[in-house]
Amino acid sequence: MTSVAASKWVRVNRRSPCPVCGKPDWCLISRDGKTAICARIGSEKPAGNKGAGWIHVLENSMPLPPPKPRPASIQTAKAAPDVLDTAYRALLAELPLFETHRENLQHRGLTDAQIASLGYRTLSANGCRELVNKLQARGVRLAGVPGFYLEAGERKLAGPAGIAIPVTDTRGRIAGLQVRCDKADTGRYKWLSSRGFNAGCSPGAPVHVAGPVSANGEVWITEGPLKADIAALKLKRVVLAVPGVGNWRGVIPIIRELAPARAVVAFDMDKLTNHAVQLYRDALMTYLINRGIRTFEADWNGEFKGLDDLLTGGQ
Repeated sequence: MTSVAASKWVRVNRRSPCPVCGKPDWCLISRDGKTAICARIGSEKPAGNKGAGWIHVLENSMPLPPPKPRPASIQTAKAAPDVLDTAYRALLAELPLFETHRENLQHRGLTDAQIASLGYRTLSANGCRELVNKLQARGVRLAGVPGFYLEAGERKLAGPAGIAIPVTDTRGRIAGLQVRCDKADTGRYKWLSSRGFNAGCSPGAPVHVAGPVSANGEVWITEGPLKADIAALKLKRVVLAVPGVGNWRGVIPIIRELAPARAVVAFDMDKLTNHAVQLYRDALMTYLINRGIRTFEADWNGEFKGLDDLLTGGQ
């Protein structure tokens, strides 16, 4: 087996995709541009014993440009769960829901009543100053709430324009907001985050808990909070949404709390071709089985990518 040092590698992205498989995620490129670790296409050199991928020597290589320097900023510790919940609910109460966003959600099979109950709103790139001032006038604490930061002594709100999706914990508290971006140039879904901004902070990667929470029952595990909300409404089950299959360990404290008798893992159907997804799925299922939970995997016609597509007939 070949071992690799983490400091030698940088993760691929949309501007610098993997030179082996052409994808913008999972894979790594060496800083000198001579080698890649591809998570999808195999070679004779596996990258370690953790299923990280395979090493490929690149024929046409060139050093990667140095990372752009980021301005120095002082980060703030993330606030307590109750503070986050209060701030995010106050924020959502001040936001509208644009008709284009409502139509998008309706197209996914959600009714107006369900859309209202789930708390989806439109986050706009405009008018943030007035919005933040309203929240502060009401005495809402914004320090330590991901998405908010300080600039020249003034509290501001970061984040892309799109549909704000509340991510809740087992007690129904909003732990973060994920945004379905109107512009998907650098990814369709992003967290509302002020990481890297002065007095800002990161939301981390909270797992979304959708549906009627109960102990000793059945849980489904899928990817993405919007998908989980739709699935929970259709299945009438608790659906946990990891923010990415690589973050599957985030379900561990929730599984310990709920102690389900049965679990169904329902990752997207790209698991059939994506080696990295397969590895994370296997690790999650092994964990569940080792805890004595009856564990199943949901499979369906490849015509539908995700669990929500399947349950709504591809709406």
